[in-house]
Amino acid sequence: MKAIILKDFGLPSQLVIRDTALPEVPAGHVLIEIQASGICHHDILHRQGRLPHARKGVVLGHEASGIIRRAGSEVDNRKPGDRVVIYQRRFCGKCPFCLAGRHDLCKALGAPSVDTEGSYAEFISVPAVSTVLLPDNISFKDAALASCPIATSLRAINLSQLKAGETVLINGASGGLGSHQILLAKAFGATVIAVTRDPNKAGFLSSLGADQVIVSPDNQYAAEVWKLTEKQGVQVALDNTAVSLPETLRGMTHGGRVILLGNINPHDINISPGLLIGRRLSLQGSGSATLAEVNQSLALISRGIIKPIIHQVMEFNDVAAAHQLLETSDITGRIVLQGWK
Repeated sequence: MKAIILKDFGLPSQLVIRDTALPEVPAGHVLIEIQASGICHHDILHRQGRLPHARKGVVLGHEASGIIRRAGSEVDNRKPGDRVVIYQRRFCGKCPFCLAGRHDLCKALGAPSVDTEGSYAEFISVPAVSTVLLPDNISFKDAALASCPIATSLRAINLSQLKAGETVLINGASGGLGSHQILLAKAFGATVIAVTRDPNKAGFLSSLGADQVIVSPDNQYAAEVWKLTEKQGVQVALDNTAVSLPETLRGMTHGGRVILLGNINPHDINISPGLLIGRRLSLQGSGSATLAEVNQSLALISRGIIKPIIHQVMEFNDVAAAHQLLETSDITGRIVLQGWK
């Protein structure tokens, strides 16, 4: 089969196509023919060697959908021909986290492209329990985004306990996470203030339903948040970058809830303990999603409540160009890989 291997850390050119053996299908696993794979910023950071557990010589990718072609022994709830979404984490199913439905917190088996092979390939072998059946009315390219950008955003919104009528601040709003968060927040009945550094993306954010758009090339947006909220601040913030986390905190009302999802430029950030204490703010990290939230995301897509935001579909062979585009261009939403030359 064809697979895209990260030869070494560095530029997109380090992603090379190789002919490799089909993965084994041990007991409890299924062999999936990948039909579509989204490109996450996590993939960019891994390729650059900027993740703590990044490895060379692996297949990247964790946003994927496909068709089961073979089921291993001890698999009784999946069969060849099933259309599935791949849950982006591997889990044991036995620990207290798994038993409580928090598969995203399981520490046993890790994540694809870090602890196991990823989805930039023709085939992948995963535990059958890490697959979610795909409704017939959802395309593979849309389904590829269900587990990461949509379900991950849904997890963050659920953690924030966002309520109808509240105002939520979303920075990094034009990216794969932020753009879907706007759709989800509006579905929850919230008022959305979206932040972008690029004035050319303001119209796009408004078209998604953002009630207010702040264009802030220097990431100094707290004063504008206070102006837009009549000096009240926002109840909830979804911070997708961490770069301007102090600004996000300054834009919060008393008792505000901040959920941190992204870390696009990994480095230490100085925040004020006095601000957290004085305003009684809560700050919580979030990543991935539960299996239940992946199912919820698919239901939202199937019912037409959420439409996956895809900037461009490119062939797997063009993965280096896709990574380059994601790094250097003013894209909105996700790039999805689909098809081989």
